[in-house]
Amino acid sequence: MSEKRCISIIGLSPLKSWGMRALLRESWREKVESFSTFKEFFPYAEKMHAFIVSADVYACNIDFFLPKRQKTLMVSKTADYKGEVAGLNIVSDHWDLPEIKEKVDQFLSGIDYIPESKGELSSRETEVLRLIASGKINKEIADALCISVNTVITHRKNLSSKLGIKSASGLSLYAMMNGII
Repeated sequence: MSEKRCISIIGLSPLKSWGMRALLRESWREKVESFSTFKEFFPYAEKMHAFIVSADVYACNIDFFLPKRQKTLMVSKTADYKGEVAGLNIVSDHWDLPEIKEKVDQFLSGIDYIPESKGELSSRETEVLRLIASGKINKEIADALCISVNTVITHRKNLSSKLGIKSASGLSLYAMMNGII
C-alpha cells in the first residue's frame, strides 16, 4: 500500500495500549490511534483500516464490529482462546510475547486482502438480504423479486463482500441485529 494503514486501539488499559502500539510500530510501522472508549473512537471509525479492541468494547458494540470481524483483533482477558473463534481474531493478554507477536503479524498480514466496504447496501441488496434471512433459497428469491438466479447470486456476492459475512446464518444474524428483519 502506498499509504499507511490506520489501526485503532479501543478500550485497552493504558499499559496494554502502549504495549500494543510499540508492537505495531516495531514490526509494521503502522499509524496507530488509541481511544479509551468506543464513544471517543466512533467519529473516526470510517478512517480506520483495522481495530484492536478489548472484549468488553467488542461485546458492547457487536453491531459495529461483527460485520468488520475480519478487520478486528479482540484482546481477551482469559487464556482459553487459541487465536480464532467463529471468524473473530483473538489474542489473550495471558499469552507470552512471541505468541502475541505471531497472532498480531498473522492478523495484520491478512488485512490488505480484505476488500473495503463498497458503501451502504442498495435497496435491492437489502431486499435480497431480507429474503435470505427469512430462509429463502436463490430460486425463491429470484421468483419473489422477478430477477434471474444469477442476479441473486451476484447480490449475495456483493453482500458478502460489503459485510464480510459469507454464510446465510451470518447474514441472517446481521439482518436481525441491524433491524432489516
